[in-house]
Amino acid sequence: MEVLYTVLSILLVIIAVLLIIIILMQKTKGAEIGAIFGSGAAAAVLGAGASNILTKITYWLGGLFLFIVFSLSFIHHKSMKSPTVVDEIEVQDESPVTPKKPENKQ
Repeated sequence: MEVLYTVLSILLVIIAVLLIIIILMQKTKGAEIGAIFGSGAAAAVLGAGASNILTKITYWLGGLFLFIVFSLSFIHHKSMKSPTVVDEIEVQDESPVTPKKPENKQ
């Protein structure tokens, strides 16, 4: 499990960096900011449908990112061996306690 956790952690970092690069390459509504980060270069390399391709890649990378995060969370949860609060509660005697009836003294 530790090897899988390490591999998924490295893959998560790679996908995060790719997501940052892909998102910065996309054109924004104010194209002057997008040009600073290379949206013009993406259109030149990938053609007229570059924004469509970059959008699809962003969706897939985002989905992979979420899947890996949930997988890492599940693996970490299963690898924890610490007892829960309920496990630490001491079991008490479960015999019912009958209250004493008051004696009537006259």
